[in-house]
Amino acid sequence: MSDQSKPETTGSSGLPSHPSHATTHPDKETLKKLTAGFKPGDVIVNRYEVQKMLGRGGMGMVYLVWDREMQQPMALKTLLPQYLSSSHAVKRFVREVSAVRQLDHPCIVRIFDAQQVGSMLYYTMEYVDGTSLYKWMKKKGKLGLGSVVRILSLLCHALEHAHQYAVHRDLSPDNVMVLANGNIKLLDFGLAKLTNVESQFTMIGVSLGKQQYMAPEQRMSAAEVDKRADIYSLGVMFYELLTGQLPKGDIKITDLVPELSTEANSFVAKAMAKDPTARYQDAREFRQALAQLYKSSTGVAIPGSEEELVQQQTPLPVSGGDATPIPVEPTHQPPDSLVSKILNFITSLLKRK
Repeated sequence: MSDQSKPETTGSSGLPSHPSHATTHPDKETLKKLTAGFKPGDVIVNRYEVQKMLGRGGMGMVYLVWDREMQQPMALKTLLPQYLSSSHAVKRFVREVSAVRQLDHPCIVRIFDAQQVGSMLYYTMEYVDGTSLYKWMKKKGKLGLGSVVRILSLLCHALEHAHQYAVHRDLSPDNVMVLANGNIKLLDFGLAKLTNVESQFTMIGVSLGKQQYMAPEQRMSAAEVDKRADIYSLGVMFYELLTGQLPKGDIKITDLVPELSTEANSFVAKAMAKDPTARYQDAREFRQALAQLYKSSTGVAIPGSEEELVQQQTPLPVSGGDATPIPVEPTHQPPDSLVSKILNFITSLLKRK
């Protein structure tokens, strides 16, 4: 593609610092590739060799590529042409990528590079070999409380870090990857803002299913929401992961999962409150309430320090009967630091005798 080989002048984000206000119309060949998809063997911007398509969505397509310069696999996402046709969309993309590239957390997929090259807008990110939480959930039907607490606790830790820079706006099981060892990675942080950059783009690429996770205020204007919109999405995910279905009408979560503490109903109601001021105000408050709910439902407190659990992605304990592969805990041992404390305590008791 002739127009892909000459990058425009870029700023610190890797994108044009001052994109032109003129509308950019992709050439026919590039337009065909962006809409129909690249094929294995195609080389994007003379650097990224396409291995296979990983998926396609409302915003664009994702490929597994081989980075010839860095000599490693990456994921590359091309955005649909309509985003490039608006200078406002490109400017927002520049700001979003600049913010997201600052994120450094073990549960968040890192973005490496982003470019507008000729008539193409794309970004590359860490390649994660795993299965989406959505597919995992569909295969299992629903997850146990211990697995759900672990997943959402790790997501909350990621959000506590990330909310210093950006709001996700598209939290759903589709954007959470489960790795073979049970660890998780959060995808597409902050980039959903592009789906509502201008009135003519309102809800572009947002399916009815995706809208189920959106806070009421986000359906009005995705560009203006704050971190409390992500809290709403966490509430929807909590309900869905435990019940196998999305919240509907007045059906309480305990109607579908009676073994849960009745506190689960008020937990869901607060997380999904229509008024943002009535919700948990940040991810930390949500996570603390979740830990309390776990304790009231199982009688077991979550052991180990929070820092250890996140940095090592140490699985949280599971409640009785939770036989799902998440969390992965082959030896069913608590964190090493807790083991040491227990052993020291037993030793001190023996010495007293």
